Amino acid sequence: MVDEKDDAPLNGQTNGTDANPQHDGQGKDAEKQAEHQHKLKDKMTKKQEKLRLKANPPGGFDATPIPFAPDAYTIKFTFHRAKNLPVSDLNSRSSDPYIHATLTSALAKRHKEDPDLVIRTPTVHKNTDPVWDTEWIVAGIPSSGFRLKCRLYDEDSSDHDDRLGNVTVYVNRIGPDWQGIRDESFDIKKRMASKRAYMIRSCAVMLSSVKMSGNLWLSAELLGESEKPYGRMYTVGLTSWVKHYSPMIGRIAGTKAPGSSQGQSGNSQESKPKTEKYE
Repeated sequence: MVDEKDDAPLNGQTNGTDANPQHDGQGKDAEKQAEHQHKLKDKMTKKQEKLRLKANPPGGFDATPIPFAPDAYTIKFTFHRAKNLPVSDLNSRSSDPYIHATLTSALAKRHKEDPDLVIRTPTVHKNTDPVWDTEWIVAGIPSSGFRLKCRLYDEDSSDHDDRLGNVTVYVNRIGPDWQGIRDESFDIKKRMASKRAYMIRSCAVMLSSVKMSGNLWLSAELLGESEKPYGRMYTVGLTSWVKHYSPMIGRIAGTKAPGSSQGQSGNSQESKPKTEKYE
């Protein structure tokens, strides 16, 4: 008979079923570290994706509800004119003023990154007493009122635009019987205005009877109650546009501007010039 003997481990070696406790501990630590790094990577990826979507939001339907508001009104703002604006350009001894107006209210925003309503009037060149008569119709203004901040600038194509002053209008309550603002004059505040422009104005005040500060004339007319749903302000009109010919757009669209030599046909009536095509 052959005696059965247990297979004894040689030279301190162990069977595959026996585990080394120190080795197992190191393996678990490595797994935890890998899992932690994976979670950090996922977190960073989600953060980057969130920033990307914030910078370039996708189009289409947005299910975010419009904030609640009990009522809303439509108002037509008119930026009439300004007088006694400071001279900002020494070469022309005048200014090229325009208004950048911002409208805000107590309404909660649908998204925190939603911009405020703004409008920019056309530029009146070389005039310190400009007349704009620009109309701006806004709907959805709540009965709790609004704040209209008008910043007056001097347009300068070769340098930054100089600020000529600010006018801020506060209205604390709007209702069906609100009388509005009718061609009312507001003092232009010089806070945050261009030092260069008002340095020239200071010299002019000392040497003549020119007033130091200017005035801005505004109107706000109540047109009625806005359409539902309430809870958001939006521009209704007036829509402005500029017509110009662009060679680059013409290349993309494959068309040229109408030729100056064309426009007359064999008929006695005038006809529009024919659009030329790129070959």
